[in-house]
Amino acid sequence: MMKSSDIRRKFIDYFVKNDHLHLPSASLVPSDDPTLLFTTAGMVPFKPYFLGQGVPPKRRITTVQKCFRTTDIERVGITPRHLTFLEMLGNFSFGDYFKREAIGFAYEFLTKELGIPVSKLWISVYEEDDEAYDIWNKEIGIPKERIVRLGKEDNFWGPPGPTGPCGPCSEIYYDFGPKTKEEENCKPGDPCDRFMEIWNLVFMAYYMDEDGKLSPLPQKNIDTGMGLERITTVVEGVSNVFETDLFLPIIQEIKNIIENSDPTTERLISDHIRGITFLMGDGVVPTNEGRGYVLRRLIRRSLRRAYKHGIKEPFLYKLVPVVVEIMKEAYPELIDRKDYIQKVLIREEEQFLRTLEQGLALLEDYFKKVSNKVVSGEFAFKLYDTYGFPIELTQEIAGEEGFKIDIDEFNKYMEEQREKARASMEEKLEESFISLSDEEVYYMRNLPKTEFVGYDTLETESNVLFFVGGKHGKNILEGEEVYFLMDKTPFYAEGGGQVSDKGKVYNSEVEVEILDVKKLGEDFIIHRGKVLKGEFKEGQIVKAEVDKEKRYHTMRHHTATHLLHSALREYLGTHVMQSGSLVSPEFLRFDFTHHSPLSYEDLKIIEKKVNENILANHKVEKFWTTLEEARRMGAIALFTEKYQKNVKVIKIDNISMELCGGTHVDYTGEIGSFYIVKEEGIGSGIRRIFAVCGLKAWEYQKRKEEIVNKVSLLLNSSLDEVHIKVEKLLNELKEKERKIKDLEEKVIKREAEVLLNNVDKIDNFSLICASLDMENDAIKRLGDYLKNKDDNLIMLFFRPLDNKLVGTVMVGKKLISKGITAKKIVDLIGERFNGKGGGKDTLAQISLPKTNIEEIKGFLKENLLK
Repeated sequence: MMKSSDIRRKFIDYFVKNDHLHLPSASLVPSDDPTLLFTTAGMVPFKPYFLGQGVPPKRRITTVQKCFRTTDIERVGITPRHLTFLEMLGNFSFGDYFKREAIGFAYEFLTKELGIPVSKLWISVYEEDDEAYDIWNKEIGIPKERIVRLGKEDNFWGPPGPTGPCGPCSEIYYDFGPKTKEEENCKPGDPCDRFMEIWNLVFMAYYMDEDGKLSPLPQKNIDTGMGLERITTVVEGVSNVFETDLFLPIIQEIKNIIENSDPTTERLISDHIRGITFLMGDGVVPTNEGRGYVLRRLIRRSLRRAYKHGIKEPFLYKLVPVVVEIMKEAYPELIDRKDYIQKVLIREEEQFLRTLEQGLALLEDYFKKVSNKVVSGEFAFKLYDTYGFPIELTQEIAGEEGFKIDIDEFNKYMEEQREKARASMEEKLEESFISLSDEEVYYMRNLPKTEFVGYDTLETESNVLFFVGGKHGKNILEGEEVYFLMDKTPFYAEGGGQVSDKGKVYNSEVEVEILDVKKLGEDFIIHRGKVLKGEFKEGQIVKAEVDKEKRYHTMRHHTATHLLHSALREYLGTHVMQSGSLVSPEFLRFDFTHHSPLSYEDLKIIEKKVNENILANHKVEKFWTTLEEARRMGAIALFTEKYQKNVKVIKIDNISMELCGGTHVDYTGEIGSFYIVKEEGIGSGIRRIFAVCGLKAWEYQKRKEEIVNKVSLLLNSSLDEVHIKVEKLLNELKEKERKIKDLEEKVIKREAEVLLNNVDKIDNFSLICASLDMENDAIKRLGDYLKNKDDNLIMLFFRPLDNKLVGTVMVGKKLISKGITAKKIVDLIGERFNGKGGGKDTLAQISLPKTNIEEIKGFLKENLLK
């Protein structure tokens, strides 16, 4: 029987046979799109081509793309079809074929390659798309009664944002047959389970502007997507995706672990562990924001589900090898990453199981304290934000105890958090790249591809071809900025973690400072320049000159990054993978997967290994080859990068071999020296190293030397004895601090006795209102001491500061149950004496204009009981 792996292979072979270029799956982490958390569809890696930002390597492309979606996360497990992680089989045309061919390919693949009976296929088309209807009916031969016209909501795709490319689509459905009498007259688009959409063909023919107006695109594109899990369900003849060979082994292992599991639990965990494995395989680690938070949510949803079945120890890590075994043929990189994924996962599981118990204990304590049977939204949000409790879990537990959640207040706190996230995303979008108008896209199709000559030279003569951003045909004056294209450039465009080159373009009439350089699709390199003098015009012949000093600093740091990566893998293990980097003229920053901090000794050994390889003066080989050949040679590929068929390899002796399009020195000796400045953790399972090389390393060492010399002079010590003197001073300081604390305790006790002898009694509680010359910490300790002596005590301690009184208010816990709180007292005094303050029930602070303390005391005596 045909399996999922056969379907993958058949799909690729079929479209390659039909003149499509097969490209490997891109990472689940989009490499150059700040608007997306994850790769959600097969078209995502090709979004620049659909938006007209560049030209694809071929007009026909096919992929099997890893995808991750959060839109249906709440429905996963409840329904037999919804998933977070999935594989999307897709074929794409960029201005080549259109509806007729796309429909023909899909029909032929399903019926001839996969052998699906034509009678089982139903079709939906956009209600106004007569052309697609006629192709399916008159040319393919699908009967009219099995073709359904649907509206915009179902059969019009896009745009991906408020504006952009879009178009009608046609969906292919598989008919499982009616299970009930009601389903006999059911059609695609109706709310029934008889049909399952298996393939969506998008005919991208229009551009939608901000007013919703459609205009024809300069080229018509095809974007199709067929979920592997769904088509495998059909081919294997089972009723849902969880019964396919992609899921069954995982579900069997879940049953072995959770003896009393149920179908919803099995579906949820089997889906989530696939998502967890692939997200972590692509470098995502559990954190409290962005992608890391989504990963953490999958882990916690799975653990919570198992916890309800009595599983109170880590178990997800045991499922990772099962996922790897199923997927290793299609994604062999998972084999090397399996151990790392398991190590990070078990630590995350242990951490959440601890916080789960803490959260449950907090809830139980909360239930005892609150009498109105309502859990405040603030407390529910705290559980969500601090302890990772999804609101559904809090609602479930509260419901069992007869409590309700103040969901409106919870949503208010959530919205505040979302606002912060939105603001952060907007900042990123402001930094993202310029998009092109339809006219600019049309014009650029006739421009020659930018020739990058910066690997071989740092200056060249260039022709200024085109200004983008609505400035085509205009003269750019002194002080103005412009994005522009040249026929060739020595400027390296930002990519692969390396910042772009800086420099200038100039001739006798004009001088332009180059501020930034980026890639525009695969074919163009775009420059952001500021005119320093003269007028900048299209058609000018200029000299393009890279800032040599900055480029050389950057090259040293980039080659050193490869040596560092190699040293980390050699010393810590091959689970170490690069998960991000920044290579600049000033320093290098390297993020890598590792489950624990590095000691000073670890860093010293790694630093030494890198410097040994620098001093050995190894030749740095740079050559182009095919992606397949590079992988066969064992070159390391970074999961966040998109690679074309031809790739550049950087090989340093037998020490390092990586795919990298950056700029590098010719011999490692040119790096000079290498120093690690700092090592830190930036998330669960991710460490970060900052380092400097060459002259920047020398500058770093000189700064350290100056600091040590200054300390040496201050201590009147030789350099060799500085640490001894510092240690001695620290010990003396600790001893003096201990003595001061002892004296403070004596002063506090003595002051407490005096205050207790001057307590004012009001009804059945006590009041102390006094002026103290103490620091805040000492005042709080005094208050705690007094509360232990009398838990019916209200304390107000003031100290003068400039022209104000600064006060600390404390009350015993017994009084809070009677409605007397520190916060209420602060509000009362503030209103009467023009003060401002706030705090908690037991402790609050206030600032008010200089006032007689006896007057405050008298006011409180009169008004406290009202």
